[in-house]
Amino acid sequence: MYNSRMTALRRRATPALKSAGKFIIISAVTYGPGGLAGWAVKSVARRPLRLLLAAALEPLLSKAFKRLSARFVREMDEKTAK
Repeated sequence: MYNSRMTALRRRATPALKSAGKFIIISAVTYGPGGLAGWAVKSVARRPLRLLLAAALEPLLSKAFKRLSARFVREMDEKTAK
């Protein structure tokens, strides 16, 4: 009886946890690069280096975050190669 309850609970909780995980990953991809770049710019004292970081760091971080998240978030019709 206990196993059937746990199985039913898992079956109902799985879609919610999957949606929550996707939301967390998408939020990290959206807001993470800007936050990290802002922290790096604030922690650098020299103005020319600060401007260089502001211009280059966020696009690089957003590209890296998108590549990392592509491993975890797949579209429903997307299939992996075997």
